[in-house]
Amino acid sequence: MLSLGFVALDKQQDRPYCTELAKRAGRFGISVCRFSPLDIDPQTEQVHGLVFQPETNEWTPAMFAIPPFLYDRCFYGSDDRSKKAKPIMQWLKQRPDVTFLGYGLPGKGEVYEALAAHPLLSAYIPPTSPLEGAEDVLHCLRRQQAIIAKPVHGSGGRGIFVMRKQGAALSSEDGWGQHQTIITRRNELERFVSSLNRCGRYVLQPLLRLSTPAGEPFDLRFLLQKNEAGEWRERARAVRVGRAGAWVANVGAGADIRPFSDWLDRLTIPRRAVVMDGIETIIRALPAYMEERFGPLFEIGLDLGVDDKGAVWILDVNSKPGRKIISVLPPEQQDCIYEAPLRYCLFLAREVNKR
Repeated sequence: MLSLGFVALDKQQDRPYCTELAKRAGRFGISVCRFSPLDIDPQTEQVHGLVFQPETNEWTPAMFAIPPFLYDRCFYGSDDRSKKAKPIMQWLKQRPDVTFLGYGLPGKGEVYEALAAHPLLSAYIPPTSPLEGAEDVLHCLRRQQAIIAKPVHGSGGRGIFVMRKQGAALSSEDGWGQHQTIITRRNELERFVSSLNRCGRYVLQPLLRLSTPAGEPFDLRFLLQKNEAGEWRERARAVRVGRAGAWVANVGAGADIRPFSDWLDRLTIPRRAVVMDGIETIIRALPAYMEERFGPLFEIGLDLGVDDKGAVWILDVNSKPGRKIISVLPPEQQDCIYEAPLRYCLFLAREVNKR
């Protein structure tokens, strides 16, 4: 029986998703275990983790060898656990006896840079530049009324700031539109930028007009995964609508998930055609190009924005997407998403046996 390891820093992370996956694993001849990179004994290379028991549908503590196939769901912060876990995962990804479902993407800066070099996808990327000092903010604001600062390794809308001209000053708000700071002096801006950079690298982009007629921020989320033949397939699409007054539409920040078709039906027929052409162009070209530039992937969470003129923009490309949009899907489509990692694991196993 094949062994698939689900790796996360927090043992509770994605537990419902992993449990649903594990319930189906027996039909594919796969056993599923869960562990953190810090659960690996450096002396014996044995893992102190949890193994799913199909007889009881429960996870039980066990010691086992590092599984030959791993599903990386690790999200890193600036805490000590993250600093210890990240090099362990890098070590695992170098091992010839271990195959990952996907090897992940770099930070937003590198992803945007790669997309900007693509002959088709470059048209859908907002102008992006690194945030290194106060002059970078001032340079962007000379050309734009408002800009957004995004952490290179951020997720869930955390760490995002919007900066806007306000007379002779500028204002800064967090992504939820709750905490506003008025900056009137350059040294205040320098201190603000330094505080951001202490938390990690940032990029700057123009603030796009991505809101509903009611002033709610929204974006389009697409979940793409590989099938049992290693081919990319779209699994789900939905609209995420945030709170009026906020700048982000992340579910973790309280956004609603709504059916994509409801949103699309509200567009005029000419605008609908333009928007769908952009969406389909991106979905066809992006997954294979990301792998060409950055290595093997299994799944992608693709966030797109549509501005008030109907232009489509690539907002984020995530190789470790969330699963919240599954809730709008019928049961048979949900089942397909839970089975996808198992089917792809079998595909990888066949590829390994050919070597």
